[in-house]
Amino acid sequence: MRRYSSLKPSRGTVIPADVRLVVLARDQGCVGFGRLPGDCGGGLELDHVRASHGMGMKSRSEPDNLVTLCGRHHLMRTEHGRLYRPLLLDYLEGIS
Repeated sequence: MRRYSSLKPSRGTVIPADVRLVVLARDQGCVGFGRLPGDCGGGLELDHVRASHGMGMKSRSEPDNLVTLCGRHHLMRTEHGRLYRPLLLDYLEGIS
């Protein structure tokens, strides 16, 4: 039987303002639209595609590791990361 637990509160990863602006300008909205199921909903948020949760270090906050997602797709990605991560990695590889 698989055990489910609630998500831990964010440790408050700070993404530098200049990096945030680059990612938001590059993505021009939620990159989950058309890649992840469902419609967009909620404000725009930045998501680390290659997260290092549980590895004792912070995720790299660089444009090549960040995408813009709406709140709905960010939650979906957080809850089902292994399922949707390849789609977001394909997006990042396609723009580089």
